[in-house]
This record gives sequence, C-alpha cells and structure tokens, in this order.
Amino acid sequence: MAFVPGSFTARGSIRFTSSQNWIVPAGVHRIRIIAIGGGGGGGGGSASYAGGGGGASAISYAEASVDPGDTLSVQVGAGGSAGVGGSSPTAGGGGGKTQVLDPNGNVIVAALPGGGGQPGGTSAAGGGGIGGENQGIGWSAQTNRTLFALSYAGPNGVSGNGTTPGGFAFTPTLFPPGFSISSSTLQVAYQSSAAGYGAAGGQPNGNGVAGGNGVVIIWWGD
Repeated sequence: MAFVPGSFTARGSIRFTSSQNWIVPAGVHRIRIIAIGGGGGGGGGSASYAGGGGGASAISYAEASVDPGDTLSVQVGAGGSAGVGGSSPTAGGGGGKTQVLDPNGNVIVAALPGGGGQPGGTSAAGGGGIGGENQGIGWSAQTNRTLFALSYAGPNGVSGNGTTPGGFAFTPTLFPPGFSISSSTLQVAYQSSAAGYGAAGGQPNGNGVAGGNGVVIIWWGD
C-alpha cells in the first residue's frame, strides 16, 4: 500500500447519517473515524407504570490506512422504534449497529447499538434498555487497515421514570492525552441529532420515544 506512517496529505471531513459507499479522495492515505450506533427506543407505559428508557449506543474511534480511490462501505444504524403505551404496552426497539467496511468487506471500525427499554408492567416500572457494549476493538478483530481503534460502551437506559439516559458528554476528554482530535470535529459528531442516544420511556399510558440514529464522521489531515 502507498501509506506513509504519519502522513496527512490533504484535509477534509464528511459526515454520514445514512448508509452509503464512500470513495477515498485523491491524496488521502490515512483517515480517522468516529462511529456511533443507533440508540434504543423507549418502552411504552402501562396504565400504572412508566416504560424504561432505551440504552445508548457505544461510541467507537479508529485510525485506518487507505488508498485513494478505495470504496468504503459506511453502514449507519437506525435508532430503535418507540414502544407503544396503554393496556398492552410494548418494548422499545433496539438500535442498529454502525460500521465501516474496507473494499474487501472487512470491518475497519464498528459501534454496537443500544437496546430498547422494557414496557411498564402491571406491578412495576419497565426496566431500562442495555447500552451498547464495548466492542473491544483490537488488531485481532479488525482488518490490517485498522491502525488504532477503541470503543466506549453506551450507558444503560433509566428504569421506569420516562426520562432519557444521560448519554455521552462528547468532548476531547474521552480520548487519552496526545490524540490530535479537534474539539470542532467532536462537536460536529455529537450535534448530529443526538446521535446514538437512548430514548425516553413513556409515562403511564404514554408512548416511548424513538432512539437517536447513528452517525459516522470521517476526517483526514486533522
């Protein structure tokens, strides 16, 4: 491959809120990626009890070696559906996984989604959905194009009070010292319609809220 370690020959960024292919621009041999999966939907409330909030997605970061003209498959997970409230309340739907694949279909980076919140019951509030698990990304699990990767597990949904989980405070403090990730890049990622957030459960007899959709941010030269 033409990659030279540490070289960033161009500058730019792109944000994906839906699944599509992306062709690596001319002069780009290394990229950085933030991937956020879909958040879980909130459960519906029963006649007496609120539904549980959905779990938030994991957030993953990777640096990858690429060649100009490579076609990467960007797959963005949707937020989970809202649970229906009433006499027979339903659970919120789980979100979808977000991932970026190399031209051979190998995973460069992935972020697991949040689970849906449980419906309110006849004698208890609905339980919160499970947050996206830490992907545990490392060399053994990834294509050899992945130079470095890490992942943070999403927080679980709140049980039965109809509120949204806290989610992530998406700031540079998430990453170890020495990472050259700009504050502006992270803010663009986080402000993408509350990407990956677990949604609120429904109040008694109320519907839950749909989970936040995933997002992928790719940038180079930063």
